[in-house]
Amino acid sequence: MDLVFFARFAEAMSIMKPKQRFIRILAVLFVFPLMATFAQQPPNSASIEVITTFDHPGTGNSTLPQKINERGDIVGIFLDSNFVSRGFVRFSDGSFSDPIIDPNDTVGLTEGRGINNTRTVCGDYAAGDGNFHGFFLSGGTFTEYDIAGAASTLVHSINDSADFAGAFSLTGPNGMHQGFVSVGGTITSF
Repeated sequence: MDLVFFARFAEAMSIMKPKQRFIRILAVLFVFPLMATFAQQPPNSASIEVITTFDHPGTGNSTLPQKINERGDIVGIFLDSNFVSRGFVRFSDGSFSDPIIDPNDTVGLTEGRGINNTRTVCGDYAAGDGNFHGFFLSGGTFTEYDIAGAASTLVHSINDSADFAGAFSLTGPNGMHQGFVSVGGTITSF
C-alpha cells in the first residue's frame, strides 16, 4: 500500500463520527487477516485438473458427459451429424455403447443422464407432444418411467440400490418443475 492510500484513509477518518470510525477500524482489522489467509493458499488449491477428454466417435465437440460411476463408465448425450440428440455410455476401457435411443423417441431427443455400477442407465426422451418421459435401460431393455399425473418427467441419476432422482412438471416441459427422489420405491417431491 502506498502513502496516498493512508493519507486519504486518515483524512476520511478525521471527518467521521466516532462510532463510524470505530466500525470502519473493526472492519479493516477483520478483513486484512482474512486476505492474508487466502493469499497463503497454494495456487492450485481450487483448480480442476482435466484427466481425459473425449468425443463420441464422429461427433466433433458435441459430446456432453453427464455422470460417472465408480467403475469409470460415463453416461452422456451427443449430437449426431443430423443434430439429433442421443445418449451414450463410454465404458472405462474407452469403448462406446451403441447410441441410446428410446423406442418411444419420436422427435430425435434421447438423453443419457445417470449410470450406476451395474450399468443401469437412466435418462429421458422427448415425445411427439413435446413432453419428456423418463426411462431406465438395463441389459438392453427399456423401462419407461413417469411420475403419476405429470406431463413431463426427467430422471437424472440412479444409485446401486435403484434409488433415483429427477424432476417433473404437471403442465409440460415449459412449466414449473419440481424435484423428486425415489428411495425404496417411495417418491418424495420438493
